[in-house]
Amino acid sequence: VDIFKQSQPWQSQDVGKTRGGRSRLHLTSDGWVSGLRPGQCAETIICRTGGHYPAGEYVCLYDGMGKIEFKFDARVKSRSKGKIRIHVNPTSAGIVLRIRETFAEDPIRNIRLVLPGFEASYRDHPFHPDFLKRWSRFKVIRFMDWMRTNNSKVVTWADRPTPEMQTQGGERGVALEYMIQLANLLHADPWFCMPHMASHDYVYNFAAMVKEKLDPGLRVYVEYTNEAWNGKFAQARYCKRMGRAMGLSDDPFEAQLFFYAKRAVEIFRIWEDVFGGAERLVRVMASQSENPWTSKQVLSYENAWRHADALAVAPYFGKDLGSPAQQEKVSGMTLEQLFGICMNDIKKNHQLLAIHEKEAASRGLDLIAYEGGQHLVGWNGAENNKLLTFLFQEANRHPKMKALYLNDLTGWKKTGGKLFVAFSSMGRYNKWGSWGLLEYMDQDPETAPKYQGVLEFIEKNPVWWGGD
Repeated sequence: VDIFKQSQPWQSQDVGKTRGGRSRLHLTSDGWVSGLRPGQCAETIICRTGGHYPAGEYVCLYDGMGKIEFKFDARVKSRSKGKIRIHVNPTSAGIVLRIRETFAEDPIRNIRLVLPGFEASYRDHPFHPDFLKRWSRFKVIRFMDWMRTNNSKVVTWADRPTPEMQTQGGERGVALEYMIQLANLLHADPWFCMPHMASHDYVYNFAAMVKEKLDPGLRVYVEYTNEAWNGKFAQARYCKRMGRAMGLSDDPFEAQLFFYAKRAVEIFRIWEDVFGGAERLVRVMASQSENPWTSKQVLSYENAWRHADALAVAPYFGKDLGSPAQQEKVSGMTLEQLFGICMNDIKKNHQLLAIHEKEAASRGLDLIAYEGGQHLVGWNGAENNKLLTFLFQEANRHPKMKALYLNDLTGWKKTGGKLFVAFSSMGRYNKWGSWGLLEYMDQDPETAPKYQGVLEFIEKNPVWWGGD
């Protein structure tokens, strides 16, 4: 409800020049502007959501001395010390907040921009009630994106994001305190991905805060990074470098997987030490869904499986439809043709999943999905094919997508799969994918077939994997 926590990082602006002047901003370690040069100001954009955010009277609260201006969707109604009331009329432009002047001895900081009706409660109740209601049926929340896991630069505990930072939308991600609070409010088990370069001390302190603040009735899913097998991510390349440097295998990819397994076990042991055992933990080893060989490698290396509780894969369907080699053929398909191919792909996936399930079951582990759903997106250049992108977006909005999701989830369960984490909760569609179950926060659920399909499956199959 304090939407400044969604603000973009500050951009320098030289007054009288086009937006995005090159003068460097002086920022504190928490990202607040500590001072401005003559002729310089600092800007941030909030709610670039295509107009999908509330209209009405907002209040801007801040500490320090200086001058704040608003542009685009916001107009100032009144000012007093540390408080500005603005009227907001949402458009696709969003809100621009500009610090025009600030004083080095008492700079503007701790800015809050509170939605209508939440001025008295935003501190203690940071999450919008509609947001909590929207995800109240889900029993596990994987915070991979909130933690900015992919390509993370976090190493030490001092690198972590905190609630006091200028934004929770920066490269360090969302503060652990908010993730724990959300899990407690939803009574949903949190799933945390430890950054690939995180030190032992970082992992220990992270686990200690979770133990202290998380509802004791909740379990914790713990995973080392995300997709350490996927070479497009920095974490996979890091694992390859480390594995080769340690001489874990003469084969580079095998060395990569072995280091992942080795480091995952080290991280699990830290969590076990903090929690006094593994009773409340679900220790997750992940592999590549399309390549069951990777499951065997990560589980077998130094008997890593003995320190895990689950094998996780990402059984997406439709990925090959976005390949550069097929883009011309696919972009000329009808939706019926596309859905038919997706249905066949789901069937093939379930055959592969049976192999993963056998690897997991033979070691007494559950097979779970760390991500899953449709994967209709162009890649390796095909993302620039506008006809292809349009077709994929239309498919994601079509009512028949609900049937695909129900078929996919039903088959997953029949194959022996347990927990399935759908990717992802919400996101606007673009050429990089149509991932969100919902596209925007004020969307009518009746227009969201993926969201409807997942909720229907939950209704018919409540926590079948044995959770509370």
